This record gives sequence, structure tokens and C-alpha cells, in this order.
Amino acid sequence: MLQSSTSSENEENSENMNLGVADRPPLTSPSLQKGLSCRTLREPIPEGGACNLCYEPDSSGRLVEHYSTHELQGMAIVGRWTPGANKKIAGFKFKRNVGRNVLIGNCSAGVLGRRNYCNGFCQFVKSAKRLKGSVTLYDVPTGFKAMPVDLYLYYDDNRTGNQTVKLVPGESYTTEGVLAVGCLPKGAPFYERETVDLLKWLHDAESHGYSSKS
Repeated sequence: MLQSSTSSENEENSENMNLGVADRPPLTSPSLQKGLSCRTLREPIPEGGACNLCYEPDSSGRLVEHYSTHELQGMAIVGRWTPGANKKIAGFKFKRNVGRNVLIGNCSAGVLGRRNYCNGFCQFVKSAKRLKGSVTLYDVPTGFKAMPVDLYLYYDDNRTGNQTVKLVPGESYTTEGVLAVGCLPKGAPFYERETVDLLKWLHDAESHGYSSKS
């Protein structure tokens, strides 16, 4: 059952915009988790390129999609997706505006900033699903200030523990079969093992951060 948040937890989540995140170990049994692919973020960007999610503090904070065929340096990369089998990122995505596409701005302050930030992550996952891609969440890199988040995928699988999947940073998850995505401030209570109606899932995720059907 979903646990209620205390006011102190909400204050702590709001303050997380200025905190870093320690590296977390990978899953010990990745093959047992729904949606988990064999690839991880530590592998090189594939020949066809990838879409990176970058946080930029400019303009009151913004989340930017950055399409690239090589590793990006000196950026706060907090996510990545790669296209699915027999899918390809269009060539113009890498050339237009040097591969950059601003997803959303005003992500750095207050309730609206938190909501916009979480919204950007949901848009990012939906972008990956259009090419049946695999998406990965990164911890906020050392030296950068951004809000740590938890990212959840709602799959079309009603088995216990397979419907809602919480992304483990550094692991890649397929978007095939994903019905919805939710992004919450790190540590906010949410479903992980329960089977939940989709509309309730969306509502409860929205109350903490942002959610969207994919």
C-alpha cells in the first residue's frame, strides 16, 4: 500500500536540488527484473548514436535532449536512450542545433520547478518509446547540481513486481510494453511490488512529481 509523505520528507525532497547522489551498485540478478536489458550505460554509444538527457543550469534550469554519436564531456548527463532493434535515429537530429533539443525550462526552483523537471524525464522516456528504445537513468554526476529523482515504468504485465519497475541507475530498460512513466523526487514513497490500476498509478505519481501515459 502507498505510504503517505510527511511534511519533513517533502521539505527534504525539495532541498535535494542542491545535493549530489552517491553511486549505487548494479542489480545482482538483472535477468529477473521486468524490462531490464543486458546493456548498461557503461558501454560505448552504439554506432547509430544515442539521445542523452542533460541538465543545464542556464535559464532557471532546463532539461535538454542531446543527440550524439560520441561520449559527451563536461555535461550533467542524467539519462540516455538508444533505439530498438531495426530502428534508427534520424540523421537531422544530430545536425540540427548541434544535436540539442530543449525539452523544458524553469526546472530549478519551487514546486513548479520540481514539476517541470520531472515532466522533462517523462518526455524523455516517451521519446525513447517512439523508437522502441531502451532507456537508462544516471545518478547526478559529481560536481553538478540537479534534483535526484526516481523513475518508474508501468508495464502491461500484471504479475506482482513486473507491472511497476523502478529504474536502477546504470541499468538499461526496454520501453516496449510500457503504458506509463512516472518521475518523483528521490526517496518519495511509491509503488514497487503492488499491482495497481493505471489511473490510480498516474494520479499518485502526479501528486509527488509528474506522470504521463506513454
